[in-house]
Amino acid sequence: MSGESVSRPVGRLVVVGAGQAGVHVVSALRRSGHDGDVTLIGGEDHLPYQRPPLSKAFLKDPHPAHIVFHQAEHYDSIGVRLLCGDPTRGIDRDHGLVVLESGVEVPYDHLVLATGSRPRTLDELSSAGNVFTVHGWSDSCRLHERLGGARSMLLIGGGFIGLEVATVASELGCEVTVVEQATRVLGHMLPPLVADFLAGRHAESGVKFRFGETITSFGFDANGDVRWATTSSGARVDADVVAVGIGSQPRVDLAERAGLDTADGIIVDEHLTTSDPRISAVGDCIRFPAGSRSCRLTSVQHATDSAQYLAKALLGTRPGYDPVPWFWTDQAGVKVQITGMPGRSADRSELIGDVSTGRFAVWRYDGDEFIGGEAVGMPREHLKMRRELAETRRSSRATG
Repeated sequence: MSGESVSRPVGRLVVVGAGQAGVHVVSALRRSGHDGDVTLIGGEDHLPYQRPPLSKAFLKDPHPAHIVFHQAEHYDSIGVRLLCGDPTRGIDRDHGLVVLESGVEVPYDHLVLATGSRPRTLDELSSAGNVFTVHGWSDSCRLHERLGGARSMLLIGGGFIGLEVATVASELGCEVTVVEQATRVLGHMLPPLVADFLAGRHAESGVKFRFGETITSFGFDANGDVRWATTSSGARVDADVVAVGIGSQPRVDLAERAGLDTADGIIVDEHLTTSDPRISAVGDCIRFPAGSRSCRLTSVQHATDSAQYLAKALLGTRPGYDPVPWFWTDQAGVKVQITGMPGRSADRSELIGDVSTGRFAVWRYDGDEFIGGEAVGMPREHLKMRRELAETRRSSRATG
């Protein structure tokens, strides 16, 4: 399919997944004037909540006010039926039903999958009580409790969420060691200048890095908890707590069981429609067309953008989904804001500001075309980048 989406009757709309994308779909539909039945289904026994604070403010002070989107009364007030604590078991496409674990069947005329992603884990550590990923409310609460009495933490992998956790652990007095098999942190997302700056800021707060190394073995105590790890260089790293930050994978199980097309994500077209025209998908779980290739993004902004796009597309004619990607992270005392598709290589870059002051920006180009950049402690520069990239996209569509 190509071109603009065509408005179609929404009728009874059901959203599976009550995270960032799911909440924004139902909210945007109501703001746009949809007055049909809307049901939002979440598998966790909590009100819908935000995930970014789980590795930051909530990890230091796990109070629901840090993360809950709205109280239950809000969903009643906008006419959204909220079903929490009853995970979705399956989809009956022939009869237009979502089947929950409890056996409850929820009928739909149009279904939206907002199932998100799940963290990658290490099977050999599945039974250790002091090993954590930070993805859900309970993960962050349990890690908060452990960090209270911990003196050392091993972080396996140097990604965004792991380094945010390392920041909190260091602030709480833990000696943190990061084992990263690459030669620098965030090499797939950041240029060397920015990645090295971040690692330096972490090192200033006492975080130790072991780059170019992997874990070869673990030592366990009588309770089955990890107490040390040996790296490929032969080094021993002691740990009261272990955090695993080795990436994520899309939650496609439900889509696969329903017979929808998947490939490292739920396959959607430019209007975020799956291989079943009665089912759309949004957020971290989707793989969508981006120019001549397909793309999967894992970010709060993509979840929000795709949700808001879909709500409008369901109710009216819209061009294809073409986001201006941007991301951010707060760690080691600085905010890094990123514009553009991750992993796209540049043939030249321009530096604004002074790295030594902790306030600088890197503009990256492919020839004369601006393709993205990073701003450290310079939010206005970040906004300029977003505006510039949006204009580049508009110009490209106009001439393409």
